[in-house]
Amino acid sequence: MGSSRHSAGLTASGARFARSWTQRVVSLGEFMDGYDLLVIGAAMLFLKPYFGLSAAQVGWVSAIAFIGAAFGLVVFGDLSDRFGRRVIFIINLVCFVFTSIAAAFATNFWQLMVVRFLIGVAVGMDIPTSHAFLAEIAPRSRRGRVAGSLPNMMWLAGATVSVVLALSLGPVFGDETWRWLFGLASVPAVCVLVMRHMLPESPRWLLAHGRGQEAQQIFSLLELEPPSAKGRAQEPLSRRYRDLLRGPMLRRLLVVTAFFALQSFGGAIATVAGPIVLDSTGLGRQNILVFSLAGFVVGMFAVLGGAMIIDRVNRRAMGIWTCLGVFIAGLGIATVGRQSPSVLVLYFVLYSMLTWLGPGVLSWVWSVEAFPTQLRGLGSGIAQCVTRLAIALNVVLVPLLLPHFGLTTVLFYACAYLVCVALVAASPWLATTGRELELATVRDEARTPVRWARR
Repeated sequence: MGSSRHSAGLTASGARFARSWTQRVVSLGEFMDGYDLLVIGAAMLFLKPYFGLSAAQVGWVSAIAFIGAAFGLVVFGDLSDRFGRRVIFIINLVCFVFTSIAAAFATNFWQLMVVRFLIGVAVGMDIPTSHAFLAEIAPRSRRGRVAGSLPNMMWLAGATVSVVLALSLGPVFGDETWRWLFGLASVPAVCVLVMRHMLPESPRWLLAHGRGQEAQQIFSLLELEPPSAKGRAQEPLSRRYRDLLRGPMLRRLLVVTAFFALQSFGGAIATVAGPIVLDSTGLGRQNILVFSLAGFVVGMFAVLGGAMIIDRVNRRAMGIWTCLGVFIAGLGIATVGRQSPSVLVLYFVLYSMLTWLGPGVLSWVWSVEAFPTQLRGLGSGIAQCVTRLAIALNVVLVPLLLPHFGLTTVLFYACAYLVCVALVAASPWLATTGRELELATVRDEARTPVRWARR
């Protein structure tokens, strides 16, 4: 009997390790997303003098990968629902490796635009696929942490590495540093490609496609609780696009898409557009990179702090209060940020911290909880598609607005968070803490009070 218990303990320990390993390998796609889409902010400090780019060209080179990602998100989000999460993982990484190397050898503005667009498409392939996969292998008691905090930690880690490399390589390679920043992205991509060959398919995707025996094996392998009978009854028997465009599902699509896009439109001030904003103050290239790095490190601590509470508190209340905090920080940048570099950086770091503590993570969680398994990749892909276009709009406008409005430009973007507050306050179904994934997708009309409470 003791031996049997010992064997069972080892089996349970092995299952937890397999689940943890799978979650981390899946989320590594966000490391590359964070690195590659954020490296442009640091690379632009070298690209601008190298190619003699105008303000408009700076905006378009910064934005084009987000436009490519928007395309990849919708097309491949749908394909991941049709053909499975695993096959899209492999395709996207192969594309990413080749386009990253190609970007390092661009010789003019238009070549750079083309390869950055293709890199964006490769990133867009991964995001809705990994996003859906993480939600589908997360225990309900840790879904916020796994589907929201974990990918954002990886995203910030990638962004941090991009700035560290820029700081390290800049003094050595000068204006050629951008080539190394783009090309080195292929190294982790190859490593992740090897690891993802060993991933299982999403058990919920298998279940939704009638492959119950295979699904049950993976639920057992990862020590996951399969959907309840009540949850299974809520899943559609077929995938129809029109289901996303009517009734409660359309309301969900509109709310999560608007929230995700608006918070990213405003939040890009603290990420990809951050170096451009700080550059307008005359801080100098090296100081800008150091301050950007500080913002990402603070963001990482904020995500870690958020991971401790996201599955314990009412997520709706968390979203409202943190969005209000970001708006106040943006107001501080615009009104008193001019007083001194230290005051500016203080508010800039606060803006970044609150963005990552709440809306930056919640948008990821809500945009997978809103949709059933057979439409999760597509629904999440649409939300992320509009989000990438919103970020692209941010980085196109920032270099054009800064010469006219200075730091007041930040306040324009911070106002997006006030709209986010209104969206969350009007959507009681966003209080999803602790609910089974399949049941979270159908909770729509219940009036849930906004309070800091468990579940």
